[in-house]
Amino acid sequence: MAAIAEIEPSHVMLPAPDGRTIDLNVWAAPKEKGIVVYSHGFNGSPAAYQRILSAWASHGFTVIAPLHVDSLRHPQHAQYDNGQAFTTRLTDLAVARGFARQTHASRPIVVAGHSFGSLMSMIAGGAVTVAGPLGDPEVKGVIAFSTAGDVPPLVQPETYQGLTGPLLLVSGDQDRVQGFVTDPSDHRHPYELSPVGDKTMITFSGADHELVANADDADFAVLIEATEAFLDAYGLGDAVAKARLTALPAPDGVTIERR
Repeated sequence: MAAIAEIEPSHVMLPAPDGRTIDLNVWAAPKEKGIVVYSHGFNGSPAAYQRILSAWASHGFTVIAPLHVDSLRHPQHAQYDNGQAFTTRLTDLAVARGFARQTHASRPIVVAGHSFGSLMSMIAGGAVTVAGPLGDPEVKGVIAFSTAGDVPPLVQPETYQGLTGPLLLVSGDQDRVQGFVTDPSDHRHPYELSPVGDKTMITFSGADHELVANADDADFAVLIEATEAFLDAYGLGDAVAKARLTALPAPDGVTIERR
């Protein structure tokens, strides 16, 4: 894969309805085609995903990623307990999508996230938790890296039935989350339990929960090829990109499933 110039994020500070200030990290695409709203993992930060978010921006998708209060890098992290992570994330991501619509009005929106952030993104894509339906009908598709598992009591048996749109789910066969996922196959549930149609799952042999941030060059090349094809196929309605995603070959150590 040819080297591309890295794009560094700028910061936009926006007020939240609850009085907080939300720090939006923005990787601006030089030739913008669409928007990705990205949610980082629990205790993480957008900076951990610089490599892939910069690549998406170079590909033409501006990335907007809030710094959630559960991040260890958040200046007010100590003022919030773990129980507030869910509701504040919902607010952060709604504000981020609102900002995208206001400032990039003609651009399609795809949502993406890692771990807890993947659950938040699937909620925006239509997954229904105990909080009720909170999907955004303007979301064109969901990219989910290494799910948070069936987080009790948020995730219910019927949660993923609402995930009717396109989904690209990425995991590893060693993908465990202490206290939440002991069996890596649990990450398959959004893929298996959502309605059939435009669903793709990619599983990397030997990969753990931090694959998206720590992938080696070979695995990262697969991630880029698959995610950029997904962004073009469903964000832009590009039939050629959809055919490319559908026919994407699986190299040794990688399994690609579709339904």
